[in-house]
Formats: sequence, structure tokens, C-alpha cells
Amino acid sequence: MSFLIFPFLVAIVSGLYTSLWGAFKDSPYEGFKPKTFPRSVYFHIVLFPFLYYVPPFSDPFRALNTFQLFFLLMGLERFLAELYKGFFRTEDQEKYFVPSRITFLGTHVGNDWVRRGAGVLLVTGVLAVLLVELPIVSPLSFLLVAYGSGLIVSLGGAYKDAPFEGFKWLKFQRSAVVVAIASPLFYYVNDVSQPISLGFLVYMNGGLERFLVEYYKTYIQRNMSGKFRPDLERIQVYVDFREKFHYAAWVIIVSLGVIYAREINVF
Repeated sequence: MSFLIFPFLVAIVSGLYTSLWGAFKDSPYEGFKPKTFPRSVYFHIVLFPFLYYVPPFSDPFRALNTFQLFFLLMGLERFLAELYKGFFRTEDQEKYFVPSRITFLGTHVGNDWVRRGAGVLLVTGVLAVLLVELPIVSPLSFLLVAYGSGLIVSLGGAYKDAPFEGFKWLKFQRSAVVVAIASPLFYYVNDVSQPISLGFLVYMNGGLERFLVEYYKTYIQRNMSGKFRPDLERIQVYVDFREKFHYAAWVIIVSLGVIYAREINVF
């Protein structure tokens, strides 16, 4: 039981990190929402037992170390959460410059059955990727998978954003380049006796991409979230309050760094 408790806590903390950056970005424009703040945590709580107990996911999932588990769940949750918001959630889109509800090349999809049916197919596809068991071992293969994973993230973002913001070539390459540069992180923590599979590595890279890119966009640039209308007034009390989310994120970052150092036998 103790073996299960620790990875489950890691799963919760992984979701919490995502919730923190979401609250930091969004609360100045829509207020802090206690009910929706832990949404990513809820996703992780559901994903963890599914992957831990349901074959054929269970055996490779249980073989993951802590660092891998943290980012696998983060990446998988990000894909599923975006599909949930785009294909299944019904929400007033008035406050958004880029709609959270999915469009067809910028055109509103009015039929909910079509939208949700497409969502079911995409969720099935996301889970099917986990079943790709090709082992990844060499540094070059880690780099190539990282670059490809980053392109997948960029394609999803471009499909959603480009009809409203335009297509930006350098921005499109950003995720792929960032994750490719960071690919040694997963290479050095990989256990060659139980090498990570391609399907799992794709989502680990997706989680790492969000971890790095969103940190830069959220806590360093501190630009207005591009999904909101430019004329939306900021709520100053939440601008002042949100720095607490950054401090909490740093506690998680430092803890994750210590875990990584232990798992590659630095100490």
C-alpha cells in the first residue's frame, strides 16, 4: 500500500502544478474559482488508477520512476483536458478572443452531437497512442521523439489559434525546439533494462513542454493570456494575490529537481 500512496501523491502534485499556472494566468480576468481550480488534479486522480490497474497500461505504468510519472500524467492530462474543453464542455464564449470550444478551421461547430462524437474519437486516439510499445533507447531517438512530440503540441495549438491570431512560423517551432533541447532529461533517467516506450514518451514530452513553455509564458513574460479578449479588464485584487501561486510552483519545481537528482544517482 505504501508503494501505491507515494506515486498517487506524485500524480496529485503533478495536477496541482498545472492548476497553479492556470490560476495565475486566468484569475486576473475571470477571478479565482475554487470549484474549477483543482480540475487538473481531478483529471490526474482519475487517470492514475486507470493507468495503474487497467491492462495493458498497468505494467509499463508501474515501471515508471517518479520523474517519468510526473510528466506522463501531466502530458496526458493536458491532451485530454484540451479535448474536454473543446469538444465536451458547454461554456459562454463571450470573454474569449480564441474560443475554448473547438471550431472547424475557425468556423463555429453548432451541432453538439458532431462535436462530441469527434471528441470521443480523439480521446480514443489519445489513449491508443499509449499502446505503442516501441522501446526508445538512444540519445538520437529521444531527441527525435521529443521534436516530434513538440510538433504535435504545436499542431494542436495552431489549429485552435491560427484562425484568430494568424500562423506564426517561429512560434510554431517553439515547442518542438524546447522539448528537443530538454530531451536529455528523459534519456538520462531512462532505465535501459526497462526502456520507456514510444507511446509513453510522447506524453512525457508533452508534459515537459507544458512545464517549460508555460513557466516562461506565465511567470516570466506575464503577458495577458491570449485566449481572452484584449479589451477584457483585469481584476487588480487577483493580480496582487496570484504571486502565491508562483511560490507554490517553485516548491514543486525544487522538489522535482531533488527527485530527479536522486533518480540519476547524483547523490
